[in-house]
Amino acid sequence: MKRSCIFLLAAMCILLMPGCYDQMNLEDASITLMLGLDLDEKNNLVVYTQSPVFYKEAKEKTEKTAVKAVSIRKSRQKLDAILTGLTIGGKNQSVLISKRLLQQKEWYRLFDLFYREPKQPVSSRVIIVDGPVEEVFNFKPKDKPRLAMHMRKLIDTANKRNVTVITNLQELRRQMKDKGITPSITEIKKDVEQIKVTGTDLLNKQGEYAGHLSLDESMYLLVLQNQMNGELSFSIPVAETSNGEDNNNRMVSFNAVNVKKKVIVAYSENTFQYDINIKIPIEMTSIEGDNNFDMKEHKTQLENQITKELQKQFDSLIKKCQENQVDPFGFGLYARAYQSSAWKVVQNEWGKSFSKAKVRVTPQVKIKSFGVTE
Repeated sequence: MKRSCIFLLAAMCILLMPGCYDQMNLEDASITLMLGLDLDEKNNLVVYTQSPVFYKEAKEKTEKTAVKAVSIRKSRQKLDAILTGLTIGGKNQSVLISKRLLQQKEWYRLFDLFYREPKQPVSSRVIIVDGPVEEVFNFKPKDKPRLAMHMRKLIDTANKRNVTVITNLQELRRQMKDKGITPSITEIKKDVEQIKVTGTDLLNKQGEYAGHLSLDESMYLLVLQNQMNGELSFSIPVAETSNGEDNNNRMVSFNAVNVKKKVIVAYSENTFQYDINIKIPIEMTSIEGDNNFDMKEHKTQLENQITKELQKQFDSLIKKCQENQVDPFGFGLYARAYQSSAWKVVQNEWGKSFSKAKVRVTPQVKIKSFGVTE
């Protein structure tokens, strides 16, 4: 009886163990690490994939393919017809989209596959390519890791340096579906010898391209989004002060640390009003021009000039977004939270309503350190 119980218990444990009935050898799989979407000269969808090659006999360690299809799902059938192994997308690192594709209405519907199939990753980086996607897939850097890994690390590094946003598939869905914010996506460009991040692209609520932000503008965007990573490095011009002249020929560089933002939203005369107070403690790193210039002696004047320049940059960025009727900052989220009655009236046309909003940004700069000085 005792032996029977032990045997029965062992059998039950074996049956409950996870099985390997669906195992697949690496040689039998084409693991897509990077996916690209573009249009050809006849506006047909072209799907690009890049997969690692595990065969010792292969001279190339990556395999690039391109097929024409009406959807990403349909492209898998054509990919399986030409690839050595079965196409698997569960390890995809990034999705590249051409600007040309963004000009097509309802392009976002192509991404429906990623959100319905549980095996598809939603952490893949979404990247906009300024130019043909094929140029990126043909790039073979000699001093970089595998291209798919390089692309993901490139975006992550640029985001850590606060010169662009980071938008994955899950975040893109939130920005497309949430009425209080519009999408912002990293843009890259292929040069002769390298691929570089050029800034951030803005989309409207329909997913249409609405504008581009430079690396510097992207940094101010991250501040207003409250998505900074560590220190923010600024280089801005300030007026000459050592000789009493205002020549605007002196560049100062500093790091902003522990930036804090407070937003107050009101609604009056059918207009949303935002008061944004940003406390910016800074550490001076360098100052160009006269070596005899004493920063400590002109501390208050420097703080005022830096504040003035930062406010100018924030105002310019907000004006640019309002002109394009986009809200990548997510100010609509504050309107919904604190002025819900007024928000419900304009929520379906928030871009137009935000373009008329009054937004006042007030930076409060305080120099905490002048660095190591003699």
